[in-house]
Amino acid sequence: MNSIEGIRLAKRVADILKCSRSEAEQVIVGGWVKVNNVVVDEPAHRVTDELIDIHSTAQRGKVPLLTIILHKTAGQTCVPQNKNSVWSSLSSEMRSNQDRSGINFTARHQKLLQCAAALEDAATGLVVLTEDPSMLRKLQDQRSPLEHEMLAEVQGAVSEDQLDDMCPTGLKTSINSENPKKTGLRMAFKGYQPGYAAGVIENAGLRLIGLKRVRMGRVLMAPLAPGQWRALMPYERF
Repeated sequence: MNSIEGIRLAKRVADILKCSRSEAEQVIVGGWVKVNNVVVDEPAHRVTDELIDIHSTAQRGKVPLLTIILHKTAGQTCVPQNKNSVWSSLSSEMRSNQDRSGINFTARHQKLLQCAAALEDAATGLVVLTEDPSMLRKLQDQRSPLEHEMLAEVQGAVSEDQLDDMCPTGLKTSINSENPKKTGLRMAFKGYQPGYAAGVIENAGLRLIGLKRVRMGRVLMAPLAPGQWRALMPYERF
């Protein structure tokens, strides 16, 4: 091989990390490698004497799998490959300045991320996207479901009987705010399926105005602004 052509980036990264070629390819595909300060996610990319920078997390020997939390806006869908899906928010402009992960988000990530806990299109708030199969299983496990905290607004006042009707097994509902025109409710579920909150509210004879998920387990949506996203840090646990 002509030396001018260089060598595959995967071989260079494997030499640097003292790891196998396949492990090096995972690091590259994960967006953890920069060549002359530019992210390159193609293992076959050829290099000669360029500066190779590998993210410190990847250097610890395990390539972290990306999990993202984002603030879904009304009308966005959690169905992939839809024109107005939550994936459309995953731009660099919408990345929160609270993101301290240092992860280089790539087009490959966008294709691999799956929605771990969907919301109905009309709802807003916390949505989780992950490429980690174990994270996906944890968030979708119905045997030990996470608590989901949601804020709902309903038209008019809420009576004590209606409040009792909105507290079936596994659901805690309390009044968060109220005025003559509308009432704010705090609802805490064990697990959540799109449409369930609206059904509980409508069965109590109330009209739902707005619904927002603000917490899943121990992870809060705040302080993400509508449409913003950030990577979940390794120390954060649901």
